[in-house]
Amino acid sequence: MGLGKLSRKPCFLTIKQKMNIILIGFMGSGKSSTGRKLAKLLEYSFVDTDSAIEEDQGCSVAEIFKYGGEECFRKMETRLLQKLKNVENSVIATGGGIVLREQNQRLLQEIGKRVYLNVPQEELQQRLKNDRNRPLLKKKDPETVVQKMMKERVLLYEQAEYIVDAGQRSPQKIASEIINKLCNEDYDNNF
Repeated sequence: MGLGKLSRKPCFLTIKQKMNIILIGFMGSGKSSTGRKLAKLLEYSFVDTDSAIEEDQGCSVAEIFKYGGEECFRKMETRLLQKLKNVENSVIATGGGIVLREQNQRLLQEIGKRVYLNVPQEELQQRLKNDRNRPLLKKKDPETVVQKMMKERVLLYEQAEYIVDAGQRSPQKIASEIINKLCNEDYDNNF
């Protein structure tokens, strides 16, 4: 499927250089799977911040949390974002807590267009209920943890340039909607 078929207006994303798309949202919202689809459709590079940190450190995010703590991991995210200021034409899937540091919020704005993948809390609870790889959900009551974390983060996520409903939708459909939003903005800015 070509980009032109996704929007009724011509899309200039293929002409515009130096654009990055940053996917933010809560853990389990589909940032990585949507990001891969989106990068493929746009023929952009794909970066998953958690995977990049794991590769750089030679261990899992869970191990970083276990041995270094959350603050150590958040510093690693900041260092990675500083490096990502030099990338172009990339889709970047971020960790759910990357927005918690003010410095990261500024860096994300500098790097590209932020897209918040919004998933209803009940659906997130379902998606995450059997996931044992999330360090912040290893507490006794993951539902309460998710509620508290959502309350802390939702206003930060909503500062994104775009908000996309990612509940009960495939990564392909979410990626197509993101492209449509970007194409419509690009069209409006060029005419």
